[in-house]
Amino acid sequence: MKHSAGDSGLDEDIRTALRKAIAQLDAARVDAPTTTARLLLAHVLDKPKEWLIAHDDVHLDAAAQQRFRSLLQRVAAHEPLAYVLGHREFYGLDLIVDRRVLIPRPETEMLVELALDELKIENAKLKSDDMPTFSILDVGTGSGAIPIAIAKHAPDGRILATDISADALAVARLNAERHGVADRITFLRADLLEGLVVLPPVITANLPYVMREEIEGLPPEIQAHEPRVALDGGEDGLALVRRLVEQIASRVVAAPDQAPLPRAAFLEIGASQGPAALAAAQAILPRAQAEIKKDLAGLDRVLAIRFS
Repeated sequence: MKHSAGDSGLDEDIRTALRKAIAQLDAARVDAPTTTARLLLAHVLDKPKEWLIAHDDVHLDAAAQQRFRSLLQRVAAHEPLAYVLGHREFYGLDLIVDRRVLIPRPETEMLVELALDELKIENAKLKSDDMPTFSILDVGTGSGAIPIAIAKHAPDGRILATDISADALAVARLNAERHGVADRITFLRADLLEGLVVLPPVITANLPYVMREEIEGLPPEIQAHEPRVALDGGEDGLALVRRLVEQIASRVVAAPDQAPLPRAAFLEIGASQGPAALAAAQAILPRAQAEIKKDLAGLDRVLAIRFS
């Protein structure tokens, strides 16, 4: 007996729909066409993608077929899968994403790990009455991926997150509410450290670091769809990273007497930017300890700066 995944229409079963979809995506040169097609159909049917394998004789109703075709057309036109689905996983969390924010990347999870490790060290040294108002500052927060992941794994942490984009902050607030950490994250619209005088112990930042001349050469999924403001790192890709380090330095120098100083800053960089980022940090903060940390692929990924 044939089963239907809807109320009407028995034109096409899951097996056939997927076969056609995979061929369409492959012809459009979409990466991983089989996985992508399954994720899209699972999204349409609100089922796990594994369910499709065990139920590939189920027929799709007309509405499901039309929705599936519509989503396929968007992906075949190289709209990012995360935008089409409306969400992306980051550090085990399902985050809302759309064209207002950069899509979180797996390599950025390294910032979360470094911040959590530093936070453990910081908390071990402080008495409860010495705890700062905010323990983490995330600059250029975008979707809120970094502070939300930190908040989920550091229940005592209070986080300040800034972004220049009001649209991005709206998405970040939605994600914080969705994951039950909105009461521990303060979102502030600001250009880097604008308006901040005293800095928290730990600073994270995944700022734009693509060289301006390289943006047009990026895959269409990125350059034609993700926000340019979240990609453009200036002529050498380090314009915003350099500005942030300069602003940190100015606040460390001008900090009021007895004011707590930051202990560490972790800034994501491009894989080819390690030497230049390190040189900039050492020139701007000669008394700090700066180093480049590599990701799991062995590529330069994070400029780490320690102030004590």
